[in-house]
Amino acid sequence: MPQLILTTASGETRHIPLKPDENTLGRGGQNDIVIESPQASRAHAVITVEPAFVTIRDLGSRNGTFVNDHRIASQLLAHDDTVRLGSYEMRFVAGDQEFSRIDAERVSMEPRLLPDTDEDESATTRSIPITGLGAP
Repeated sequence: MPQLILTTASGETRHIPLKPDENTLGRGGQNDIVIESPQASRAHAVITVEPAFVTIRDLGSRNGTFVNDHRIASQLLAHDDTVRLGSYEMRFVAGDQEFSRIDAERVSMEPRLLPDTDEDESATTRSIPITGLGAP
């Protein structure tokens, strides 16, 4: 199970397991992970655990969310990445899952034109409808 490892200023180490789906972080008591730092926003960031990857997304915090000392809006997390929110610095541990650093690319949702094989092999094309996207 993926987790964050927090080492406090007093040297105490806390292991914070990340549940599947969304894990909210911030100063507010309603968060899954409460960050007791005046530099943290009430709703600061969200870590999303998917089967193949983990992402962190800043929720418009005033002081920002940092991964490996770079301010981010959204970022894939890789094993041993350092996450900083306010004065809290945590290390991401992938656990028994193998997460690697990959470059995410935007997925195009535009229909593509494919050759119409029902007729002949000419340059005739037809549009392929996309179904199952969005709300019904």
